[in-house]
Amino acid sequence: MPTVLTEDGFVIRVYGPPREHPPPHVHIERGKEELVVIRLGTLAAPPAVWAVYHMTGQVVLRAFRLVEKHHNLIEQAWRRIHG
Repeated sequence: MPTVLTEDGFVIRVYGPPREHPPPHVHIERGKEELVVIRLGTLAAPPAVWAVYHMTGQVVLRAFRLVEKHHNLIEQAWRRIHG
C-alpha cells in the first residue's frame, strides 16, 4: 500500500493488485479511523467521493481538495501501480 502523499494530517494511499481494482481511486486516511475513498475522475467525469468512514463533511472536503491539488501526482502513482 504505497503512500503517495502525506499532507495536513492526511495520508493518501494507492493500493495495488490483487486487492484493488479500477476505476482509479485513492484511500485518504486521517488518524486511525477516518477514511474517505475518492475516485480520481476522467476527462468525462470529475473526481468524486466514493465512500466515507468516520469522517465529517468538512474533513472530507479538505481531503477532496488535496486530491484536486495533487491530481497529476496521484494519477501517475495509480498508473505506475496498476499499469
